[in-house]
Order: sequence, then C-alpha cells, then structure tokens
Amino acid sequence: MWIRIIITLLLTSQIWAYQVTITNMSNKGWVLLDENNTHLIIKGVCYSPIPIGRTAWEYDIFTDENKPWFIDGDYMERMGVNTVRIYSAGKDDEACKKFIRQMYKLYSVYTLFPLPLTMHGADFSSEAYKEKLKKKILDTVREYKNTPGVLLYLLGNEIDYFFYDDRAYWETSEIKNMNSSYRRAKARAEIIFEFIEELVSEIKKIDNKHPVGVSLGKTDFFNILNETLPGIDYIGLNQYQGKNFSSVWSLMRRIDKPILITEFGYDAFNTKKSHEDEQMQANFIVSLWNDIYKHSALESDRAVSLGGCIFEWTDEWWKYEYSDPKDHDTVGSWPNAAWPDFTPEKPQNVQEEWFGLFRVEPSTNQYLDTRTPRLVFHKLKALWNPAVD
Repeated sequence: MWIRIIITLLLTSQIWAYQVTITNMSNKGWVLLDENNTHLIIKGVCYSPIPIGRTAWEYDIFTDENKPWFIDGDYMERMGVNTVRIYSAGKDDEACKKFIRQMYKLYSVYTLFPLPLTMHGADFSSEAYKEKLKKKILDTVREYKNTPGVLLYLLGNEIDYFFYDDRAYWETSEIKNMNSSYRRAKARAEIIFEFIEELVSEIKKIDNKHPVGVSLGKTDFFNILNETLPGIDYIGLNQYQGKNFSSVWSLMRRIDKPILITEFGYDAFNTKKSHEDEQMQANFIVSLWNDIYKHSALESDRAVSLGGCIFEWTDEWWKYEYSDPKDHDTVGSWPNAAWPDFTPEKPQNVQEEWFGLFRVEPSTNQYLDTRTPRLVFHKLKALWNPAVD
C-alpha cells in the first residue's frame, strides 16, 4: 500500500506549482528568483511563429500537429533562451498547457503567460463589463496556476495605447467634459489601473506563487502607478526607441517597481538601402540587450531590470495588412525617427514582417517553413550561452 501511495505522489507531484518571487534585495535591488531561489534574468523571445501564408487570426500554434516548438526549442536551448512570451493561450487550454510543460521540461524554457486583459471593444465605464472581464481572467488563472513552466503572469499588451481618444471608445460623464486629450487619457488610466489593482488582489488569492505584471507601451502614466497600482509586482514595457532605454531606468526607480522589457528589437530590412541588413539588426539588438543587462542585479546594486523579450523569434509574413501573407513585404508599417535608417523621404522605416531572429522561407520537403538564423542569433548566443558550440 505505501509503495502505491509513494508512486502516486511522484506521478502527481507536478500538479503543485513552484514558487517564483520578485524581491528587492538591499545589496542588489530588484531580483527575480526562480523555483530554486536562484536569481534569474529573463533572456526571452516573443514567440508567435505563424507559418507563411497564415495569419494570427486563424492560426493556433498549440493545436498545430507539426509542433514547431520541437524545432525552435532546440535552437532556443542552444542560444540560451530561458523564457518565451506568448500572446494568447489559443483555442485549447490542454494543448497550451502541454506546450508550456514541454518547453520547460525539454528545453528549460519558461513561459511568460498572458492574462486576457482585452482592450479591443472595452468599456470600463460599465460595471457589468468589468465583472465579466474579471471572471474571464480569474478563470484563466485557475486553469493555469499549477502548470509547470509558467513563470510570470502578464496582463494585456500595450494597454495604455487604448487610453487615448482615438482607440478608447468609452467615457464617463466626467471624462466627456474634460477639455484635453491627455486629461481624458489620464482619467481612463486611473479607472483601469484601479480595476487592475482590485484584479491583482483577487489573482493572488487564487495563486500567490506567480508574480503579476501589466504590459504598457508608453511611459506617459508612470507618475500615477504608485498611487493606483501598488499591488502589481512588475511593469512590462514594450519599447522601440534608440540603442538604449535612456530614461526608463530612472523613471522605474522613482516608482519603486522592477521592469521587464516585454518587447524590444529591430527589423532586418534597411529602408535607406532597400535591402536586408543583418549587421544593423544585430548591432542594435545587442546594444539594447547590454543596456538591459547593465541595469539588472548581475551588474548593478540598484537593479530595476528583470530582463527582456526580443521581438520576434521568426519573421512574420502576415503582418502587413494590405498584402497576401504568402508575400514577404518590405513596405514600412510605421515611422521611427530614432532608428538609423529613417529618412524624411522614406519615413515609414519599420518593416513589421522583418523582425525575426530567424529568416523563414517556404519549404517543399519538410513540414515547417525553413528557418535560417540571422547574425543576431549568433551574437546573442555568444552573450547568453557561450559555452555551447
């Protein structure tokens, strides 16, 4: 009988989640501690390997019978990646949980797990909407809290872009009477941050083993975070500026929270020269990573950086919305004057389809698109995992 009990315990031991902690150490600053109480700096990649010819709206990686992560996981292990950021749990919770477990057990890669704080079609003036959204998020936490491989929770994606009038289609009577776009955005921010604060409290009652963050795309509302979001464990920031993160670090020290750069990167197409430029991409991303590392507890005694996730693992041929996803477009999607290939003559210098650490091409003799690592893969491997050939 005792043997049977011991075997049962061994087989079911994985259902209990491990403890992940974000703490402020007096001699180091902010530190992320893994299940072994070891300092972990996130060496992450954003992972959404949508095949050529498919789009994000109709492709679900977790139910793809080709299981592309078995190929990508080998590359990640070789490169030294320890975390993937996914943007959705897909259509099948069991399939997604299987993916998370396999990445963790086979490749020692954690998952930065998305909680569905949806901004599209949101109405935070409605109590009914907020209750429905809260239930959806809390149900998701209950579903995934014991999944081995989950590292952190991340609420939403760039939610602050939806605070401004052009993307927020809701208002209260007080907001309606405000006479500036920024004041209206700030008022929306306060309402949403207060909702998130209540939500985080409820999440931690269900799961106090995985820290919770929120994804922002700007620093516009950092000044109200202390008052409205004291319970959040970290701030996630998607940032595409120059070759470093400049004032972000000092801003974070003022609010006394750590930061995870949840997206950073550089596209591999040089608009000024009208051709692929792997060297430019590698130089830019390595510079950004070095800045992230410099502000982590491995290098600083006033650390605010938990690491970063590079956008994106593979090129995404579906991204340019006015074209066929079977075509690899070089049309710029938006302008960025902080990047070296910006010119007034060609201001749209950011090619959304060219951000990959890997180039992808159609393949006729295998089940996955052909993956070819760009120069940046090798440069990062030399920094993240130099011991492996």
